[in-house]
Amino acid sequence: MSEPPVADETLDESVQERLDASPTMGQPSAGRVLAQASLILTVAALASRALGWLRLLVIGSQFGAGRELDAYFAAFRIPDAIFQLVVAGALSAALIPVFQGYRARGDEAEAWRLASSVINLVVIALSAFSLLMAIFAPWIVPLITPGFDAPTTELTIRMTRVMLLSPVFIGMGAVVSGILNSYERFAVPAIAPLLYNLAIIAAAIVLAPLIGVEGLAVGVAVGSLAHLLIQLPQVASVGQRYDLSLSINHPGVRRVAWLMAPRTLGLAAVQINFLASTLLATGQPEGSVTAYNYGFQLMQVPVGVVGVSVAIALFPRLSRDAALGNLDVVRHQLSSAIRVLLFIALPLTAVMTVLREPLTAVFFQYGLFSRQSTDLTAVALLYFTLGLAAQCLVPILARAFYALQDTATPVLWAIVTVALNIPLMVWLVGPMGVGGLALALSVTASLEVFGLLWALRGRLGGLDGRELLSSLLRSSAAAAATALVMFGGLQLTQISLPTLLDHALGRLVVLLVLSVLGGAVFLGAAALLRSQEIGELRGLLGRRFRPADSVPGGQ
Repeated sequence: MSEPPVADETLDESVQERLDASPTMGQPSAGRVLAQASLILTVAALASRALGWLRLLVIGSQFGAGRELDAYFAAFRIPDAIFQLVVAGALSAALIPVFQGYRARGDEAEAWRLASSVINLVVIALSAFSLLMAIFAPWIVPLITPGFDAPTTELTIRMTRVMLLSPVFIGMGAVVSGILNSYERFAVPAIAPLLYNLAIIAAAIVLAPLIGVEGLAVGVAVGSLAHLLIQLPQVASVGQRYDLSLSINHPGVRRVAWLMAPRTLGLAAVQINFLASTLLATGQPEGSVTAYNYGFQLMQVPVGVVGVSVAIALFPRLSRDAALGNLDVVRHQLSSAIRVLLFIALPLTAVMTVLREPLTAVFFQYGLFSRQSTDLTAVALLYFTLGLAAQCLVPILARAFYALQDTATPVLWAIVTVALNIPLMVWLVGPMGVGGLALALSVTASLEVFGLLWALRGRLGGLDGRELLSSLLRSSAAAAATALVMFGGLQLTQISLPTLLDHALGRLVVLLVLSVLGGAVFLGAAALLRSQEIGELRGLLGRRFRPADSVPGGQ
């Protein structure tokens, strides 16, 4: 298949001059804008993760890690698969560079004709998929939940049908978020997930006591609608108009479809992987599906707060510089982001690995969520955190390719790693249970990172390899020292104060004290090892609070 033609793909020199001049004409510098965007996204991600934790705490305390919550999480799989395949990474990665290309050429009206057509196509596609899945749910759901008994399977089918409303609203919201991010308006798209979580929490408190766990499914549908509605006024404020056009033959639409195709294939492989993990977990002891999801969500807190936030904030800049052919700038920005992400992710890996049991208990062990549920979740968390650094790096590495308008390479590596992950899960789940499923994901995520780095090195003419290796070794050494100190502190606590960890307040105190101690040890060790990332983080935070550059050439 040949690539469809798109008119005026190349930016002319006058456009490049305008873009090159824009950061210095009385506007904040690129570093300042990135710092502001990263801070907004990080704060919003922290709030979203906090509400996500509260959501899991509330539903866990009401239902415990049993068949009802297993059914709830299994019911998520089909709606989430539809959203991921049609919208999630595929459409966002393809739309933003093409949308930005039209805007960079000064053709704002054409950019919005593209956006309107894409939104309308997304609504049609998601509605059709959701309707078909709702009709055939009684035959599809049992295929991914073979370990469930008949009543649990029926419950899963009913909740799946209710939650199939969510891909339509979340899908539209995701497209709108991508458009707003193109205008470097990050706040409202970052706030939207908060309403989603709040709706599920409200449903757990108000509806679940009345209609049981199915009330959570209603909360998911309502929350997805709120996720969309809060963003619509912000879209109107950018001064452009959405219309009902459906220009399938628009060159921009064809370009987006072309860029989406390989990414969609890769996401299909990833969804097969998630469905396989659910299938295998349903054959494990009761509560394994819930433990797997709770452990995964805990691991995703730093991934979302750190990895995804940095990737989203940097993506528009990478796209612009790549469009202008400034590959040296892309390489420098990417290398710096990787080093800072490793500097943050490695000590977090140490904290979450050593303190996994008190961490899980502090977050979830309330109400019907028993000590047995905590132990099972902590096992999953242990093996998930072994791949934490890799999970933090995948979003920024993949978006570097998307900025280069190359969606094929990350898809290829995603398919390879998924192809390895499924047999690895099958092999490990027998002797290791839910921990084997988590370990398989960590191993293959690490392989994916190595593959993406290798491919990017060829595309960008290097990745400052010496600096990356030096940074990795220094950060790893500091993280190892952190883990040893925290492990010693935890063992000392268990010997000298054996009952302290039996109470919620005691667990919280131990978790806070050892985490602060670990953080101090890491920073001290990093300073002794002369890790330059300390200075980069200090500079990033400093730029956030300095006045905007107002002189030409100010950076």
